[in-house]
Amino acid sequence: MKFVLILVLFNLQSGSEVITAEFDDMQACEDAALRTFQGVDAAVELRALVPVEGATVLDGTMIAYNADGAETGMYSCSPSRSTTLGE
Repeated sequence: MKFVLILVLFNLQSGSEVITAEFDDMQACEDAALRTFQGVDAAVELRALVPVEGATVLDGTMIAYNADGAETGMYSCSPSRSTTLGE
């Protein structure tokens, strides 16, 4: 099974950046997300997103926080429904 990484880096100055990629397993997907956020802030902390009541989000969505506690982005690793991501 393949997993799709959907990652958003928050940037108030230039706008948010969306990154997508496909991986062979969940751990590789999560590791890639962590490395991406560590490139912004080595002291990144990842926490599960707790949606507000009535909101719908992808299962397993995580929020990244920098050393000051500010949100720097979010990601989700989800099973791929297609083997042709990006084509």
